Amino acid sequence: MGQTRSADDRLKLRSTDPMSTTVAHIRALLPTRVGRRGLAASAILLLALLVAAATPQLLGARVAGAFDVLAGADAKLLWLAAAGFALSVAGSAGSWRCAIGLCGGRLAFPDACARYGAGSLVNTLVPARAGDAVRIGLFSRALPDGERLKTSGGAFAALGAARAVVLAVLVLAGAITGAVPRWPAVVALVLVGAAALCVVAARRSTTHLLDAFRAIAAGPAGAVRLLGWIALATGGRLVAATATGAALGLHRPLQAAIVIIPALDVAGLVPLTPGNVGFTSGAIAMALHAQGTSFTDALAAGIAFHAVETGVGLMVGVGALLWLAPYPSPAARRVALLAGAASWAVGLAGAFSATVLVPLV
Repeated sequence: MGQTRSADDRLKLRSTDPMSTTVAHIRALLPTRVGRRGLAASAILLLALLVAAATPQLLGARVAGAFDVLAGADAKLLWLAAAGFALSVAGSAGSWRCAIGLCGGRLAFPDACARYGAGSLVNTLVPARAGDAVRIGLFSRALPDGERLKTSGGAFAALGAARAVVLAVLVLAGAITGAVPRWPAVVALVLVGAAALCVVAARRSTTHLLDAFRAIAAGPAGAVRLLGWIALATGGRLVAATATGAALGLHRPLQAAIVIIPALDVAGLVPLTPGNVGFTSGAIAMALHAQGTSFTDALAAGIAFHAVETGVGLMVGVGALLWLAPYPSPAARRVALLAGAASWAVGLAGAFSATVLVPLV
């Protein structure tokens, strides 16, 4: 009719098979989120970051010193950090699955991990958290017909509310032990109060944006499951941060991890670079330096944390694309997945041997 399509119309793809619509979803969502110029800028920025990583001396003596500290990191503990990030991905995917389930959607856990991982891959390569838009689009396909994007967007808001509750508990614990100042706890409590208001408002509203909150208001079981998955994801990141700090010899690595997690949430509010490169490491460095850690060691911790997290995110993202990609037949899909799993296992075994086993010989 010559009229401009809405976002819902662009995402109502002809096929009902989610395996064959993944690439189309990403293509439909990314231009509306960042545009072609944004994608081109991301590619240029990623290239610049690769050059900077290869020649850290170009960024100054402090950065070069941080890379010198990284050279002495305990590889075994960095592998433990990677396991913590993998646990965090599983918890995050489970939380998305739970939130969509509260709205009437049904997903198998591996499928939820794949859809979440596809968003992680996009977030790693594209700025402005475009991966969140991809996740909303992909998870919306699991919902009944209707206002799918509004419902999945509301589920995303419910996830943010649950994350605020878990973060408030962590920050309060850190404030009690003296690991973090008290003002972040006040901010976290304000966010918890806003989440509670959304639950109350959902009782009196019929908008699809509040479907997840309405389900939580109807019974506490859904809220408990959602908080449990978010706690698992946060716990995985806490393990990763603690292991990273211990790998670099930081004093009281668990206390440092409690400082890092809220700092990462603040840094995530300004996703100006692909994967939030630079902002994540800088936020960790400033948070640890404020607690008395030398700036060089703090920056090294930030770089190591973000590097391991990015590596895990890329591996999960590539696996997600293999899982969700369209195949000509079920047999072809099984062959591709088995080949991908074998390559993944061989790569992990080789990397582990080179970084852990060979130095022990």
